[in-house]
Amino acid sequence: MMVSEAMNRAPVTVVPDATIEEAVALARRTGSEHLLVMDEETLVGVLCTCDLRHAGEGERVCDCMSVPVVTVRPDAPVEDAALTMRECSVGCLPVALGGLVLGMLGDAELRSCGIPPPRPHHHCARRTAAPA
Repeated sequence: MMVSEAMNRAPVTVVPDATIEEAVALARRTGSEHLLVMDEETLVGVLCTCDLRHAGEGERVCDCMSVPVVTVRPDAPVEDAALTMRECSVGCLPVALGGLVLGMLGDAELRSCGIPPPRPHHHCARRTAAPA
């Protein structure tokens, strides 16, 4: 099965300048474990709910997001994407082609393909973005 067949076509996004409190509310409201951080049409980071647990009051999404972002092409086999997730210790892969974000592949999508999620992922130890 190809990533394009398994991916979530409506990933939840957040802007880099959003507060952590806004991101927490968004994640709770949508039930999303991963938020794609978008600066207009550009993917600039990924924010996991575990990153939010380690965030301090008053921090912004750009202070806590994981960078650089590892992406996958929509024409990649799901098994290869799962291996990439495992090797890179990430909990999701944004699906992108030519700079355009098409969706996201995460634990739920892997499970629906019969592939065990590659947990645990190290970004829960909190990697931060470089200052702008």
